[in-house]
Amino acid sequence: MAKYKPLLLIGLLLALAACERPAPPATNEAGQAAFNLTSYLQEQRQKLEAEQPMVLKSVAAQGQEPEVVETSTINWEDELAVFEQADLSRPSLQEYYTRQEQVLEDGSVAVEFTKLEDAESMVHYLRLIMTPDGKLKQLNARLQDKNIIFFSRRAIELSTDSQTGDISDYHVEGVQKMIFGDSLRYEVQANL
Repeated sequence: MAKYKPLLLIGLLLALAACERPAPPATNEAGQAAFNLTSYLQEQRQKLEAEQPMVLKSVAAQGQEPEVVETSTINWEDELAVFEQADLSRPSLQEYYTRQEQVLEDGSVAVEFTKLEDAESMVHYLRLIMTPDGKLKQLNARLQDKNIIFFSRRAIELSTDSQTGDISDYHVEGVQKMIFGDSLRYEVQANL
């Protein structure tokens, strides 16, 4: 009988583990999956690369006069990468934020994520405005990245066309500093 005790113990442990309730999937309060910003931006990147729309882009650094260029030659992967950093749809990130949702007068839904004080996450604040049919209308976020040798803070905004849901314009304003260098302030504005 003694030789069966370990098997009995293992069997009981397996039975207990089988009765444990699985963790629910990460969802928002309405029971729908969180908006996948990375997926949306990848779809937009593919569309923009195929269509090559004319873009009016303004870039300014350190308070100098902005350099304005109109071009259809844009590296969309690099251009949209900063917005992908604001994606909070991964379940592992949900626990670091408080979430508030508000229905606006036009039926759109504003969803705000605010980083908890003790959380170590790059996204400090994210506000998504979604159309009544679930398309992205507007994104506003504040990102901050900090380590021993580098500091970066950015405020980013992205708006979409109300009819198609495609990106219509975006704005990035930021500052970055290396430990042994001066800080660099910059601003990028683009209209499609």
